[in-house]
Amino acid sequence: MRVLRRTQFGNPLLRTPARRLTRQEILSRATQDLLRDMRYTLTEKRYGVGLAAPQIGEPLAIAIIGLKPTPTRPHTPKLSLTLINPEIVSHSGKQTGEWEGCISGPDMYGKAMRYGKIRVSWLDGQARKREKDFEGLVAQVIQHEIDHLNGILFVDRVRDSKTYVTASEYKKIRVAEAKDEKVKSAGRLA
Repeated sequence: MRVLRRTQFGNPLLRTPARRLTRQEILSRATQDLLRDMRYTLTEKRYGVGLAAPQIGEPLAIAIIGLKPTPTRPHTPKLSLTLINPEIVSHSGKQTGEWEGCISGPDMYGKAMRYGKIRVSWLDGQARKREKDFEGLVAQVIQHEIDHLNGILFVDRVRDSKTYVTASEYKKIRVAEAKDEKVKSAGRLA
């Protein structure tokens, strides 16, 4: 397994729609090795919660999701997901601004507009067709990664430039939000 180098904002590959893969390509040794290396990179480098193939220099419609609870997001569900040729087939509710950053971008965060619930169709790592509903943080992360596969960056989804903050300020905001949530939870249990 190897750690893959990330592609950064400004590289034209991040603005180019990714190529969809055939079943035969998905099952090839080259793609299986790439999937393994992407999972390893996401875990080893702790880049974030998702990694799209264009972010590591591959113009392919592949995204890896790796969610787990953290101190600032203790209620995050644990999820490992491989999405190949993913498509959002439906969404519900209105878009809201949700905090996002990007491993390919500068050291900043902003509130990107995302749907709270989506239905996604994709092929898994064994080229099997899947379709499922997602909501909350999982839906947000999937939308972010699918955007990468379509040449769209999270900064394109930020409507209010006043929400941009540096990574250190974002961490302070997340810690404060986690404390507020803890207080609210304690109040509901009392």
